[in-house]
Amino acid sequence: MPFNYFFYGNFASNYQVMKLSWAAGILIAILAFVGFIMYFFVITLIDKKYDHELVTEDYYAQELEYQKNIDTEKQTLAQNMQVEITYTKGANRGILFDFPVSVTGKPVVGVISFYRPSDKKKDFSLPITSLEECSLMVPDTLLSQGRWNIRVEYAFEGKNYLTHFDKVVY
Repeated sequence: MPFNYFFYGNFASNYQVMKLSWAAGILIAILAFVGFIMYFFVITLIDKKYDHELVTEDYYAQELEYQKNIDTEKQTLAQNMQVEITYTKGANRGILFDFPVSVTGKPVVGVISFYRPSDKKKDFSLPITSLEECSLMVPDTLLSQGRWNIRVEYAFEGKNYLTHFDKVVY
């Protein structure tokens, strides 16, 4: 009996076995890989779970204000008027904003903006009208766990102050 009989049986003698060249094998592998990548590309475009959006709605207007923001931040640091935050990751108590002692009990007007990079529906702003103490607490009921970018803008005695907190993981 021939050697091939043990491996192929009557199949090899009755039918012709199709062989692929190495070039055809490489082409099939590349096409399969491209198809796999295209499948995930289409899924991320269609599925609402992967919602892609701009950073902010008024991106270009904010770009024009960028130099003013840099100057305001420099002034904040030079006059030691930056705001400090205190929070415990995962503690679900809230975020405590500590303002400079010099603003206590005086008229302060401003806004604290909370920006969620992953979901613009969770973005919100809180107005600052006056500070009885030098601290302001944002309760955990307003915040969800995850990454936040926080911007504190306030005006005190005719000067504007700005403090950024990027990548705050609550």
